[in-house]
Amino acid sequence: MEDFFEFLFGASGRINRAKYWRSVLAYVGAGLMTAVILFTAAGIAAALFIIMVVVVLIPWLLWGLSFTTKRLHDRDKSAWWLAIFYLLPGALDQLARVAWVGSAGGIVPRYILVLAAFALTIWGFVEIGCLRGTTGANSYGPDPLSHSR
Repeated sequence: MEDFFEFLFGASGRINRAKYWRSVLAYVGAGLMTAVILFTAAGIAAALFIIMVVVVLIPWLLWGLSFTTKRLHDRDKSAWWLAIFYLLPGALDQLARVAWVGSAGGIVPRYILVLAAFALTIWGFVEIGCLRGTTGANSYGPDPLSHSR
C-alpha cells in the first residue's frame, strides 16, 4: 500500500512516456468523477462543498503534480519547470485580458501575450508528453526503460 501512495503522491524518481500517458488518462477519469462529486456537494450545501474541495480536489491536484514532476525528472529537469509550463501561460493570459480591457496599447499586445502563452503551452506539451527521457541514469534516478534495474 505504501508503494501505491508513493506512486500517486511521491515526486521522486522517473517515469517514461507510456506510464505518463496512462497516468494522464487515469487522472482525467478521476477528474471527471471529482467534478461530479464537487458539483453534487455544491448543490447540497456550501459547507459540504468546502470540505469536499479539501478532501477530494487537493489530493487530485497533488497527484497530477506528482506524475508530471516524475516525467520532468525523466527529462532531467527540475519540477520548477512546471511554473514555466503551467503558471506562466495562465499569468500571460490574464495579462492579455487586462490588455484587452484597458485597450490603451491596442490589440497587438494582447495577441503577443496570447501567442506567448500558447507557445509555452505547446512547448510544455512536447517537453513533458512527447520527447524521450534521458538515456541511462540521471540526477533523478535510473532509466525507467533500463532492463537492468
